[in-house]
Amino acid sequence: MSERQAVAAHEAAGGRAITSPLAAPRRGLVPLAGRVLLLASVPLAVVWVPVASVPGLGNVAAADVVLLGLWVAVALELTLRGARDVEAGPFGIVALAGALAVLAGIGAEVSLHERTFTLEALLLMKRFGFAAILPLAAALFRTTGISRASHAVTVSCMAAMVLFTLRPELQVYLPRPAAWDPAAMDDRPTGLLTNANDLAYASVALAVLHAAFSPPRAGLASRVALAATLAGAAICVVSSGSRSGLIGSAGALAYLSVSSGVRLRSKVLLLGVSTLVVAVGLSSSPIFHERIERFYRQRLGDENVSSRLEAQWIAIHASLANPLGVGYQNFLSATSNIREQYAFTTSDSVYVDTLLGAGFLGLAALLALLAATWREASRRADAGRRVRQAGLVAFLLFGTAAVVPISVFLAPLFFWIPAAGALARDREP
Repeated sequence: MSERQAVAAHEAAGGRAITSPLAAPRRGLVPLAGRVLLLASVPLAVVWVPVASVPGLGNVAAADVVLLGLWVAVALELTLRGARDVEAGPFGIVALAGALAVLAGIGAEVSLHERTFTLEALLLMKRFGFAAILPLAAALFRTTGISRASHAVTVSCMAAMVLFTLRPELQVYLPRPAAWDPAAMDDRPTGLLTNANDLAYASVALAVLHAAFSPPRAGLASRVALAATLAGAAICVVSSGSRSGLIGSAGALAYLSVSSGVRLRSKVLLLGVSTLVVAVGLSSSPIFHERIERFYRQRLGDENVSSRLEAQWIAIHASLANPLGVGYQNFLSATSNIREQYAFTTSDSVYVDTLLGAGFLGLAALLALLAATWREASRRADAGRRVRQAGLVAFLLFGTAAVVPISVFLAPLFFWIPAAGALARDREP
């Protein structure tokens, strides 16, 4: 069946309209550089490689350089050849991420706290906004080769993640920030990253991307790679002891289980394997067992949970006094006059942090951006569509207990999910 026939059949069956791939892949040095940078952004999202230090902005990592390079490549390509074969969705994602940075800068400026408009906006672009270029870059530079290469990159990253999770003594070979202290994580494994929760989130994102890029008619090698990647994600989530990682994973699996596009046999297999993973984790991982048991016994009385809820209540209270926000870097001074002993630098919720950091307009911009990424990830009605949507469900849940995806490590993986939707247009239906 041709692509045009597939589109017509999908629309006749009542599905939403999808856009068929246009023209041949773009050729030349700029598209080639863009494709290389796209692929490089995945491993560099999970491996911190410092390049320089900028006063006020902190460390500049290799991932930052790659993302800035993508901005340059996209700007050059649009200038030279235009955007006739690119939908509006990726441009909207870039615009909303930029608007969020501007609103955070305005909040910092009008609240008269320490950070200025420029510094606050640049910091948020570094943590989040620069990665928003990925869906647009994928739409401009898409080829079937990128999908195949992404499949290999994600399984390779997962293999490295599992290795450094199971062999924590290898951490000495990784560059680490000067202030990094594994004891602050109660010596929980962090894999290639610097935070145990980020390990869980990143491993789920890599598994989602690998599954989304799996060929519709997978051979034995692809099936083995998929099984290994999913097993690797399970190992990382359980080893990290991340309860929010477990909740996000469960949400993604629940979404797949109730999705009409997933076969019953696959749903039963997902539920059975998930139950087995939790059972094995409880019996084999002391960290996982202790954290799950503590939450089961104490529930909202658990110190980590109660402190988060308290911080989020204070942040909401402070946001009422600062409806335009205070900037993401000014939480300590903005909350200290409400309850001094609970003054904090983050509420551990991307939604509450955004409400206080960028104001009510900023929260609206974040929600609009999440909706835009969902639309972009869902644009192509291929076999990976439900998987991409499930990945976004996981991130929505991660954000209730962490400032994710506003994170230098997680933002690129988050924006790779809608980017995968753009790349899916050049795969076989």
